[in-house]
Amino acid sequence: MKTTRTTRHFFPLLLGCFFLILSCSKEEDGLPGVTPDANSINEYLFSLSYNADELLEVQETGGLASYREETFTDTDPGSPVQGTVTGCTTTGYDLYSNFDQIAILRPTEGVIYPGALVVGNGTMLDGAPTPFAVDRAPAQMRVDLPGIGENGNFIIDDPGSFANVDAELDVALEWWNANAYQEGYVNEANSTYQSATSYSSTQLSFDIGLNAEWANGSVAAQFEYESNTEQRVASIAFKQVFYTVTMDTPVSPAAVFGTDVTLEQVQTIMNADTPPAYVSSVAYGRIIMVRMETTNMDTSINLDAALEYGTGLNNATGTVAASFDEVLQNSSISIITIGGNAEVATSAVDAASIEDGPGSLSYIITGDNAIYSRTNPGAPIAYTIRYLKDNTLAKMGYTTDYTVEECGSLPFNHEEIKVTNDSFHDIRFRLRWRAQNSTTIYNGPWVEVNQDNSASRTPPSGSHDVEVQTQWQCGAGGWNDMGEFDLNYVYNETCFRATGGNIICAPATISSVSCN
Repeated sequence: MKTTRTTRHFFPLLLGCFFLILSCSKEEDGLPGVTPDANSINEYLFSLSYNADELLEVQETGGLASYREETFTDTDPGSPVQGTVTGCTTTGYDLYSNFDQIAILRPTEGVIYPGALVVGNGTMLDGAPTPFAVDRAPAQMRVDLPGIGENGNFIIDDPGSFANVDAELDVALEWWNANAYQEGYVNEANSTYQSATSYSSTQLSFDIGLNAEWANGSVAAQFEYESNTEQRVASIAFKQVFYTVTMDTPVSPAAVFGTDVTLEQVQTIMNADTPPAYVSSVAYGRIIMVRMETTNMDTSINLDAALEYGTGLNNATGTVAASFDEVLQNSSISIITIGGNAEVATSAVDAASIEDGPGSLSYIITGDNAIYSRTNPGAPIAYTIRYLKDNTLAKMGYTTDYTVEECGSLPFNHEEIKVTNDSFHDIRFRLRWRAQNSTTIYNGPWVEVNQDNSASRTPPSGSHDVEVQTQWQCGAGGWNDMGEFDLNYVYNETCFRATGGNIICAPATISSVSCN
């Protein structure tokens, strides 16, 4: 009996000690406490039925980041002048784009930071998500600078506050600056770029990965440069990432909530129309945009390729290089740096020195300017969002339409001239014309057409004041003028038919006839 009583008291004591040790262990490890409603909150959030693609207007792009569809083409050939046609072709496009990394192009301090809880619906599409105001459990984060080791891991006791996250991040960064940086560690080069010719502000922003819908103020103004009949505009956007801060993936939806958060509170603010999401990562660095405006209107030259050539991003030789150089000589180039809290600095750079020298693109994006340090800290430039329910990446869709007008000077292309001989005699014809942009007259060779035969010729491209001269021949005798026709430009197939004549050398005659 004595032994039984001792055992009965021993097991509850042992169990109590186990939970006490487990509780202390959790506190020492810095792991978050669990709200008493964790299970019911998880059940509720897992049960939310919503289509993220519909909420965020994801576009059908065939798996590509963007898809462009031609919608119409209108051509105005214009009237030829001395054999030259200056005309314009207008082409319409629909552009569909999806983004899973959102560039920060407006002040978002206090809303966009690692670990922030936001409403995961269409309010995110303008680049300024709506935050959830709810108590938070501690969260672990990491900054990915080289040489930082475990000092890059830090726990935020209350990640519901930007100030708390920013303060802990500063501690980690200061350790890196005082230790790893002094030992020779530098952030790895991580610069990507996209280039495009501008036809509308929205189209340009989609094509270079900086959606204008995310911008306002001075940043939005940088996209308001469009190609027209007097100038063409192209831009390159560089995203230069110094480091990225990432929040550890929550083990469950309820794991992000503080211990005082109840199911009723969650149900009040979160539902299928306002599903919870969180800022999974934030990239810090700089966004640099190079804009070129040129009066060279030769649309056969790829403008964004010319800008890439001018900035040293690609190479060209021979006639291609010469055409790019011609574009650059007739261009003005600006470099726009989007830095801390989406502030903008704009500077002009000479096309001849865009690659080298102070103020050049090379100077701005390489060397010390590309290295994180206390004096070159970088700013939040992009972020990703995941849904709390299943940690899936939020992808946001956008669409726009725009038109491209391309004008140019081309030689006039004539249609065919056909001469048929239904006369008693042999005949011949030749073409006369003035060369393109010239008053000099040229005579083509005589073309003989025997009885019951036909022959065709087409005036040279760019020729104007086209004439057709015809002659007939009786037997082996000399050639006699039959008729001359002033056509100028041959817009449609033009046909002539010779008739008449006899054995006693009555003259043949020629007239214009239908080609059908």
